[in-house]
Amino acid sequence: MPKRTHGLSKTSEYQSWIHMIKRCTKPNNRWDRYGGRGIKVCERWMNDFLLFLEDVGKKPSPKLTLERIDNDKDYEPGNVRWATRWEQSLNRGLRSDNLSGYQGIYRYAHGKYEGRLYIGGVCLRTGRCDTLKEAIKKRSELKQKYHCIK
Repeated sequence: MPKRTHGLSKTSEYQSWIHMIKRCTKPNNRWDRYGGRGIKVCERWMNDFLLFLEDVGKKPSPKLTLERIDNDKDYEPGNVRWATRWEQSLNRGLRSDNLSGYQGIYRYAHGKYEGRLYIGGVCLRTGRCDTLKEAIKKRSELKQKYHCIK
């Protein structure tokens, strides 16, 4: 019996599915951010593109890419969505040089803190703050001002 195909292998949704699996299963230059730190693709999606498409749906726009809502959880129903690059930039983990323990808050050697928010490749800064709490508050105000929901 001939193998049946879905005819969708040239769609961008299919390409996103393939890249999702590769990030989690094939050691490469991004391995440490995905499979290397334990991020997996759920069993339901691993070998069935149509089930993935059923759960995630088609991209509402070609500008969207696949995002995990919680970066510490797997690719699974309820934890992925189609998002813009800008939305994804708000959902990053901590940088390796972050000494504050908070997203977008940087601690300087002399004990001061600064909040930073990156929007469209531009870095908005809160200015130096005396306390961590103050820097967190000022960064939160920047996010509200520029309508960054996350």
